Amino acid sequence: MFLARQHAALLPKHAAGIASLPNAIITRIAGRFKTEEEYKPHVDLELEQKYDVPIHELLSRLPVGSSEGAMVMEQYVGHIPCNGALAPTVTGDRLSNGVATVAVDSASPIVHLGVYLGLGTRHETKATAGMLQVMKHAWLGTTTRRTLVGGAREPVQCGANIVFTPGRDVTSITASCPRDKADLVLDHMVQNLICPEFFNHELHTPIARAAQTSAAELANPLNRMLDTAHQLAYRGTGLGRSLYYAGNSGLDRDACLDFALENFRDSNNIAVVGVGFDADTVNVLADEFLWSLEGGSVSSAPSTWTGMRDAHIEAPGAGGRALFLSEGAPIGSKDALTLDLIGYLVGGSAAPSVAHGAVQTKLAAAVGAVAGGPFTSETVNISYRDSGMFGLSVSAANGAELGDVLKSSIGVVRGVSQGVSDEDLQGAKNRLKLSVLNERSSVSGVLNGTATEALAGGAARSAGDICAAIDALTAEDVIAVAKKVATSQPVLVTYGSAEDMPLQRELI
Repeated sequence: MFLARQHAALLPKHAAGIASLPNAIITRIAGRFKTEEEYKPHVDLELEQKYDVPIHELLSRLPVGSSEGAMVMEQYVGHIPCNGALAPTVTGDRLSNGVATVAVDSASPIVHLGVYLGLGTRHETKATAGMLQVMKHAWLGTTTRRTLVGGAREPVQCGANIVFTPGRDVTSITASCPRDKADLVLDHMVQNLICPEFFNHELHTPIARAAQTSAAELANPLNRMLDTAHQLAYRGTGLGRSLYYAGNSGLDRDACLDFALENFRDSNNIAVVGVGFDADTVNVLADEFLWSLEGGSVSSAPSTWTGMRDAHIEAPGAGGRALFLSEGAPIGSKDALTLDLIGYLVGGSAAPSVAHGAVQTKLAAAVGAVAGGPFTSETVNISYRDSGMFGLSVSAANGAELGDVLKSSIGVVRGVSQGVSDEDLQGAKNRLKLSVLNERSSVSGVLNGTATEALAGGAARSAGDICAAIDALTAEDVIAVAKKVATSQPVLVTYGSAEDMPLQRELI
């Protein structure tokens, strides 16, 4: 009773105190709403009607953790709803300071943001090797604008998970969130572009995590072989630098800050992609946070393909793997699209032809005739802004058969240079177009595809544009590119049991 009487006695004093506050503070606390005013909704009702998609179609319940009693949480699904349209509209633009913007207007109340930097491990040096892998785990740390706790907590409160993904040529920062939280989430995504800051006491954990994740990635034989193949093909510089962290005691606060200031402020080397926005909204968001950046600071030496080198990686077991790669084509080029088509012509893609219950691909038929045990044979096509890799990835359960599997696969790919039938060409085009449509119906596919095209200096293309370019390819285009690949100097990487592997010059 005493506490109640005391509280009641304080109420008039509190009311009088609020009334005596300046109008600016009262407006900030209570807002401008008055009884005679019409209530204005917090959201734009026209946009709500435009992006009216049931929320259960945008969320999936997935377990978080690996234990039997793992917590189940809602997470955003990876497909793009178009609200009845065949495909979302893709619009590219460029701000006055050079930042490229891409808007993919899909009918979804959940939006997806991507900030793409035209730099990767090729821009690292011997002194800064592994820098981007460390920054991957330190990106939301303390800056001049917010603390470590705030950087980690605020995106989660908005339902966003900011993912920093370093690559050899392009580094991406992506996130998904509700539409009305896009500006706050984008602010966190670009915080180290605008006002970079790092502290030595916060870098211990990111460095340890970079070492752990890199070791886990390199435990995958294909990742380790690809890393070795890049070092061979480009002689350890530029694109030949390792994608992973291998231990570097020189990565302290000053090194991280110098790297950020040197590489992150070139506005001509940045693309902002918004999925679920119109073009004007993406431009306004990008300009709001990146207006202070200027162009012209980042440059990298062109990557020169060397080839005619090989390496072997020891591993236990009776099986063996091999990568046989030649110089490919830059991203977004006609030759790169043609190489994708060649992969479907020979059946080395992820979607082989199946007829009457049997796999009907040229690679499967040729390798099956020489291999007595299980095998795999797939094409590899990797494109960068000024170079690329194309070739074969093969494996054999019996390492003694690995050489025969690889030789047969090389013969099939090189046979394309002798000519292709109209029926085979049209079938390969149809399968490639299906693959493009599947890729561009996912959030990650749209973000990565449109951003890398924008950074490469071309226009961001829609799925329809790419399918039209595929239809325009001719048999002469395919033969010309196949001959170019056949005359390139390859690199060879073997893994595991490869004692009977032929010499590289015997495979050419």
